[in-house]
Amino acid sequence: MSRLIVTNVETQNIKFDSDTTAFTIGSDGVLSGTGSPSMVKLLDDTISSAVAQYDISSTHMNSTYDDYVLYATLLPASDGVNLIMSVFENGSVLTGDKYSFECSSNSASSYLQSNSVHRFGLNTIVLGSAAGEGAAIKIDCHNVNSTTHPFSYGGESQSFYSDGTPTTSNICGALLPANRAVVVNGLRISFESGNIASGTIKLYGIK
Repeated sequence: MSRLIVTNVETQNIKFDSDTTAFTIGSDGVLSGTGSPSMVKLLDDTISSAVAQYDISSTHMNSTYDDYVLYATLLPASDGVNLIMSVFENGSVLTGDKYSFECSSNSASSYLQSNSVHRFGLNTIVLGSAAGEGAAIKIDCHNVNSTTHPFSYGGESQSFYSDGTPTTSNICGALLPANRAVVVNGLRISFESGNIASGTIKLYGIK
């Protein structure tokens, strides 16, 4: 059975059978139009050398979307550390005890939570730094531009302890209700101590 391979499409407008409007693929590969897919890739980056933290700036997280999905796979440079996250407001990291979070391990009665702290926590038990360890996370971010509901997120992580034992966790958090007016325009991801040795970061906007 022969296959048809399309190597060049002259038109940039594509329409699905059930869609009355087309979406456009720009010369840079960016999708636009009301018929375009609901998830739009905004960032796809690799951390190939050690850094103290990784910042997602307002270039990628801004008023364009209210909801985002973040995928990250990160290996710490130091053994036995926690993965943490902060938000940016007006281009600066939001400081003070304005964060709340909870993490629960799916395989054991292990929990990590705080209802008033200076950052979010993204793992239940400290992470290992050997090759193949660290953590892979997926989180959905909500209320990025809201001034009536606080920024919040929910998701899961797959990680390895310092001895290489695997675990999965549910992770969630939010800015405290008193900080509901904070408009978030970026994220900072780091380990509580030591550098990020290597990793990958992907961010999608949700239409």
